[in-house]
Amino acid sequence: MRRKNRISLLLAGALLTVSFGMGAQAADAAGDVNADGASDAEDVALLQNWLLGQEVTLPDGQAGDLNGDGMLNGMDLCLLKRGLLTNAGRQVTVSDAAELAQAMAQAETGDVIRLEPGVYQVSDSGAQKFYGTAEGSQQQPITLKAADPADPPVLTGTGTSSGYVMHITGDYWVLEHLLLTNAQKGIVLDNSNHTVIRSCEIANTGAEAVAIRDGSSYCLVQQCSIHDTGLVTPGYGEGVYIGSAYSTSGFDYKCDYNRVDGCVFRNVAAEHVDVKENTTGTEISGCTFHGEGMTGENYAGSFLDIAGNDCYVHDNTGYRDGNSKIVAAFELHEQVSGWGYHAHFANNTLYMDRPYGEVDTSRRMYVVDGWYSDFSVQHNLVDYGEGLSEAGENCYNSDQVTFLTEDCVQ
Repeated sequence: MRRKNRISLLLAGALLTVSFGMGAQAADAAGDVNADGASDAEDVALLQNWLLGQEVTLPDGQAGDLNGDGMLNGMDLCLLKRGLLTNAGRQVTVSDAAELAQAMAQAETGDVIRLEPGVYQVSDSGAQKFYGTAEGSQQQPITLKAADPADPPVLTGTGTSSGYVMHITGDYWVLEHLLLTNAQKGIVLDNSNHTVIRSCEIANTGAEAVAIRDGSSYCLVQQCSIHDTGLVTPGYGEGVYIGSAYSTSGFDYKCDYNRVDGCVFRNVAAEHVDVKENTTGTEISGCTFHGEGMTGENYAGSFLDIAGNDCYVHDNTGYRDGNSKIVAAFELHEQVSGWGYHAHFANNTLYMDRPYGEVDTSRRMYVVDGWYSDFSVQHNLVDYGEGLSEAGENCYNSDQVTFLTEDCVQ
């Protein structure tokens, strides 16, 4: 069951109790009540309007409890304003690849780097990738964003056979409204915690679009468009790859509580999200999966492949699009003993086209193919070509499925 954190809110003399889910924790920044990955003037305005009783909502009210007293009131608003005034970072505007590489190399906590419209090719920066090693903080992340979100800058590698466009190894970065393309991998996070990738387009990669690995935890990939991956190695063309396979070496496998939220996947050659063994608490929500382009290579046959523990998959929509390579919506695997268990699948809507596979006509087109794993399910809908209906017991492949009917929170 989904655990709830409770915080008491004091407003106009009335004591209220509001519940906040665990999901906000992956991107929590002190004062970031609008949950956009940064604490700034927009949070001040939102919190102030909320305290005045206006009809606004706080996506992450818990982040506003700056003095830790369990209440939201004027004291928290004052602390938020004071923090922004005394800890404001530098504002840096760049217009070419060399300036961008320099700004990232010299970045300090709280910096905001704004990219003017244009093309930023890594080879023009004197390096093989745009590299961020500096450390942001919970209240002052390092922000890398488009100067004009309506005309996002294009960050490009030199070809889909090698290299990354962006490599972040520091904590608390925010990447926003960027287009990254034409490299083996789009964005790689190594040992980077609490980093946010928001409203970006990552496309035309030789392998995966986004890799969250080597001890990177509490990261968020949100409202991104991810498409045309695996152009060179289709079997490794995942949309978002979390953790590392046990067969690799040199990585910290523990990549926990990462989130993929509200992303759209198209023409992705392998799984849209691949959650590896030794990871815990991944949350995948509000995403749209389009099955065209999945090749089936390297056993890629489902929107999600989960080998980690305690994953929460909810409110997603998947379209098989008649792709015969897709044999299930979601799959669970025990690649390492004790991993690939305890997932929860809720409120997902799957258009699977037909009840049985095309390559193997005896194989059921499962909503969750869990083999031997234990998992719980709730309110999932599936269309096998005759309209949507509640996914019943024959839609799940495991002897250890828990069916929940009440409102489920974890």
